[in-house]
Amino acid sequence: MSELDVDQIGAAIVKHQRGARFAETTPDQWGDRLMQFIGAQAGVSDVRVANVREVGTAAGGSNGTLLFEASWTEDGEPRSSGLVLRFMPTRGLFHAYDVTAQFNLQRALEATDVPVPPQIWLDPDGNLLGRPGYVMGMVEGASAPMTWMTSGIIADAEPAARREMQLGYLEALARVHALDWRALGLEWLEKRAAGARPIEREVNWYWDSLEYADCKPYLEALRPLRDWLVANEPADIDTVLCHGDANFGNYLYLGTAVSAVVDWEMSFLGTPECDVCFTHMGDQIIQNDVPALEGTLSYQQRIAEYERLSGRKLRNMPYFELFTAYRLAVINVLTFRHFPEPILRQLLPVIERGPKIAADLAARVGLEILLPPSGTID
Repeated sequence: MSELDVDQIGAAIVKHQRGARFAETTPDQWGDRLMQFIGAQAGVSDVRVANVREVGTAAGGSNGTLLFEASWTEDGEPRSSGLVLRFMPTRGLFHAYDVTAQFNLQRALEATDVPVPPQIWLDPDGNLLGRPGYVMGMVEGASAPMTWMTSGIIADAEPAARREMQLGYLEALARVHALDWRALGLEWLEKRAAGARPIEREVNWYWDSLEYADCKPYLEALRPLRDWLVANEPADIDTVLCHGDANFGNYLYLGTAVSAVVDWEMSFLGTPECDVCFTHMGDQIIQNDVPALEGTLSYQQRIAEYERLSGRKLRNMPYFELFTAYRLAVINVLTFRHFPEPILRQLLPVIERGPKIAADLAARVGLEILLPPSGTID
């Protein structure tokens, strides 16, 4: 796949995701809602909201995101700040969106050495915003697009800086995984889905989304993989908080340093291996033939550097690569219901790559995954 093709695919995905998020609501309408929402907070008055806008092309994720400037008086003191609204999309990929959980998770992380935006106000039911959502502080920094090897801040960096940015990403992951999630009060993540063990729960969470979307051909095709992952979950794992959507687009940079880790809606209790292999597996779907730029860490180098930075030895990597391929395959299949058919036909070669990668990896453990014929979207 050429660099032009990769960038066009990334742009098409972002464009459609925005349309799904902002359906039937203009930035001006969001501005009015934000003024009402902020003005309803205790001790707040004289609210002004301006410059409501979408995020740049690096934005992905499954929630809606808007940037804006606001001024207000709080407890008699004038305040002003750039802020960010995150809200549940009108049409989303997954079966479950819990903005309260996202807000509470990030608020818990504020007291740690993992850099996250400060969480400010929550509208759990969408009574004032029109959609469940929350407002958080704006953190200075830029992120890479999903096509990070062909465009954006990492691709544009000098080789030495490109390497430092990847090391910063791995260091941020190591910090996330070092957190005591019980001390942070995150035991509620154990109820994310049915199951007695961490990976079993996450396998079931994605299966719940697949059942919700009623993708019958892929439910039949992927069931053997789902069952195998549950039956073969390693016993000797370190259960940690996983970022979940650990791609470069969810790490803001100031220079070569990570200034914030964002987009926590896919977070779960898993293992370090789940996050470390996530970008590698995702790149095989959308950037599989793109040559690595000088200063780009290979997958094996990322593993080695993560182990150095974290002091952990990664284990059972073939299992967790297959688990990650399963997650990404389900996400790809869910897009069959998410994209309109003209865009879907354009993206189909990429979207079908996720299930194929999962099937190829499954074959290595003796599983035969019989995928539907190409072009099967119902």
